[in-house]
Amino acid sequence: MHLKDRIEDSTLSRRQVGIIAICTALYMIDGFDVLVMAFSAADVSREWDLNGAELGFLLSAALVGMAVGSIFVSTIADVIGRQKTLLIGVCVVAAGMLASVFAPSYAVLLILRLITGVAIGTLQATINVFASEFSNAKRRSTALAIVSIGQPVGGVLGGLVTGVLIASFGWRSAFLFGAVATVLMIPLVMKVLPESIDYLSVRRPENALERINKTLRSIGQEPVTELPDPASRTEKKSRFADVLTGSNARRTILLSLAYFILMASFYFANSWTPKLITASGFSAQDGINAGVLFSVGAITGAVVLGVFGSRFDMRRVLAVFFVIGAATFVVFANSTQGSLPLALFAAALVGFGSNAPIAGMLAISPTYYDSEVRGTALGLVIGMGRVGAIISPILAGSLIDGGWTPGDLYFLFVIPMAMGAVVISLLGAPVLRGAAAKVPVAH
Repeated sequence: MHLKDRIEDSTLSRRQVGIIAICTALYMIDGFDVLVMAFSAADVSREWDLNGAELGFLLSAALVGMAVGSIFVSTIADVIGRQKTLLIGVCVVAAGMLASVFAPSYAVLLILRLITGVAIGTLQATINVFASEFSNAKRRSTALAIVSIGQPVGGVLGGLVTGVLIASFGWRSAFLFGAVATVLMIPLVMKVLPESIDYLSVRRPENALERINKTLRSIGQEPVTELPDPASRTEKKSRFADVLTGSNARRTILLSLAYFILMASFYFANSWTPKLITASGFSAQDGINAGVLFSVGAITGAVVLGVFGSRFDMRRVLAVFFVIGAATFVVFANSTQGSLPLALFAAALVGFGSNAPIAGMLAISPTYYDSEVRGTALGLVIGMGRVGAIISPILAGSLIDGGWTPGDLYFLFVIPMAMGAVVISLLGAPVLRGAAAKVPVAH
């Protein structure tokens, strides 16, 4: 049996479950880091007397860095390895958060947010590749949905903790908390996460066979006697060229378009839902409650999609959830003129509808590429999503200035979300199982 098929068909071992848990924890830290600036914005603005534009740049710096990291930097995971890339990324995030505690000026903090964002973008793309490669076929959708939940959970828990810290010790304590939490992950990444078998089989660094067998034993698999035949490997002039040409080109375009639609819709809803609640005549606290419920809905959406994705064809499930997501935007746009309970329920509903498809995209995207370019490809398509995340709040603000109401904007996102279902339906079959190399098993 092919080595990868063996892993695909086996029950998840305790070590594999632990790997998924650590990947989820890393996503929680990423989720916290993305929002820590939003939690601290008011206090930072007061300390340095920032105007609206300066604060906007500070809030956007991490998102810009994440797009750069996903598209351009995450490709190193295909060169130096998944585990090493994760370790470097965690160290950079920890250093960036710690340095932010001592930032003496707006300019320094802006640069640190950009650098930290690059590391986060690299981490997120690599985490999804890593978790996918250590999952089996039966549980992959559920495992990657669980990993994706880490980001909103990290945001919610981080908001609760930092709210207390900032009130007691100032905004710098929020970054210190993030730095400490990230540093605690470093030994876990070093000790628990092995190198990807897919990476070792394709790149074959020094002692590749010994490292493959060590990883196989750790996940309860029999060792192998030799590496795949090197003649079966094809050299690529450029990984970016590979994911943008041939059979990969169509997959990359469709996945990138779907990510762009999703992230633009999600970040618009995440940014404007609390504001629309407040603008509709409810209190500022009601707006905060709507933001929390949006995150709760986002977490629930990822869980529900993971359950359905483990039982039915993920592409069909994902197409259905795109349509559901479009419907939730319609419901929310019509809810704010009613009662507060209805508006808050609709806020949770739009969180559900906008985040559930993201969990599905993270589950299927790694399966459409061979190991040699998987990190590069996933980084590119997630990076395109980050571009959508950057553009949509800016576009929304411009349309609001032009006379649009926030409610009108929710209808604007209905058509792209519905189009996402068509885009997903055009994807062919994944290649993950077929990409396995035949490796003899040691007896």
